[in-house]
Amino acid sequence: MNQIETQSSYWVDIVCDAIENKNPKGNLRVCSGISPSGPYHIGHTREVLTADAILRGLIKRGRTVDHIHFVDDFDALRKRYPYLPESYENEVGKPLYLVPAPDGKAKSYADQYFNEYEKAIEQLGVTMTVVRVHKEYQRGTFSKYIALSIEKRDEIAKILEEVSGRAVDTDWQPVQILDITNNNLRTAKFIDFNSQTNKVTYLASDGSTQEADITKGQVKLDWRVHWPAWWSIWKNQAEGFGREHATKGGSYDTGVEIAQKIFNIEAPYPIPYETINLKGETKKMSSSLGNLVSIKDALSVIPPEVLRYFTFKSRPERQLFFDTGLGLYNLIDEYAKTESETLAGNAPEFKEAWQISSLTGNEHVISTVPFSHLVSTYQAARGEHSEIFTILERSGHKEAVAQQKDAILKELTYVKKWLTDYAPENVKFKVLEEPPETKLNNLQKEFLTVLIRKIESVAFTAEEIHSTIYEVAVESGLGGKEAFTFIYQIFIGKDSGPRAGYFLSSLGKEFVLKRFKHYL
Repeated sequence: MNQIETQSSYWVDIVCDAIENKNPKGNLRVCSGISPSGPYHIGHTREVLTADAILRGLIKRGRTVDHIHFVDDFDALRKRYPYLPESYENEVGKPLYLVPAPDGKAKSYADQYFNEYEKAIEQLGVTMTVVRVHKEYQRGTFSKYIALSIEKRDEIAKILEEVSGRAVDTDWQPVQILDITNNNLRTAKFIDFNSQTNKVTYLASDGSTQEADITKGQVKLDWRVHWPAWWSIWKNQAEGFGREHATKGGSYDTGVEIAQKIFNIEAPYPIPYETINLKGETKKMSSSLGNLVSIKDALSVIPPEVLRYFTFKSRPERQLFFDTGLGLYNLIDEYAKTESETLAGNAPEFKEAWQISSLTGNEHVISTVPFSHLVSTYQAARGEHSEIFTILERSGHKEAVAQQKDAILKELTYVKKWLTDYAPENVKFKVLEEPPETKLNNLQKEFLTVLIRKIESVAFTAEEIHSTIYEVAVESGLGGKEAFTFIYQIFIGKDSGPRAGYFLSSLGKEFVLKRFKHYL
């Protein structure tokens, strides 16, 4: 086999090289899967976005690829999470597709949360074929694997013990049985299996002896066996999964051995990924802890391409931290810079990440106006679009207004939402309609007198304004910090605020001078 080598250090290219080296011909498949156990958050996007990145990378090479996403709705509800009413104590242990929806509207618990997730994933531009796991069990897709796993129970138990280093209970079976008496996956006790009738005999929760048909979704495989079974059924060549499955002796390691020795297949190429945490959090996002940002909420403050870029620019094994505060400035502005340089034909550091993030190809998703400047301009203009564009032109962004107006308009919706939901208080401001009453000392009066004279004679640009304020502050003996504090106090009633040069230029020369002269 000829080794494929791109010489690229970008992680998507490295993974695609490895997949193609193992599979130089034929169609390819990448898989992802998540249990709809609660509200989906941006930590969950790493699962499908990892698969989407590989899919796009392979398509770029001319390969035919598809992406299968498994909704693990046959998983049991593990516990009653804090956001669920007490009545859900009775639902613990039941398959998610049989647990009632908390909102009382969706068909099931699984439907409620997956439906929300699916809409968000569509916004992220991910193309995938959805497979509902419980339906596949009901169709009998897993039946031969269930039968084989029960037959080879001892061999599987030995693999689990040798690879994981943990003892397997003598009464352990590679299956979970849906107890007909209470729709629970945790109460039935395995008794026997009849390979002729495809039925498992079990002791039910009420003490009765019952039968479960493996071809009708009444029996499911234990996770460590289920996973290699789906590799065999869907024949995927690559799959991303969370770090918890990638630990030594974890479910991927045991899956590799079960796949080879029980199902006679090779495991897909592994792409383990780290968590996405909120900035300052040591624990991964969790519905039960409440330390999360939903995908829907994230996409209300940044475009889908930026969330994709945030994920794609780092190797999967690197832990990411999502900052809803001032870190959002840096992320958006970095994306904008990378986008502009790439579209100009240059090769910025994260060019490959931008290319695989882009959903439009050659259009500006983010304008070249710094996000921080849009935030201050939006507030200075009180959200009025016509005034915003006037200010932007006045503050040195005339070209952006002319060429990127649609991108700016879209960004303003993100700015508005961010200011409402996430912006720190020290970023928010409102221009005072009337000058606040304050008594100036001699240094302040001298500073203001000279500043007015110089402001009247210089170009009213952000850079000129900022340098002039600082220069006059030093010359007058007032000092830079005190001068800027004084200016913020008379315009917004705070000791600090947006970058003074940009801020004052956005207000207009006439307004600024009138406010200054009020105090002399």
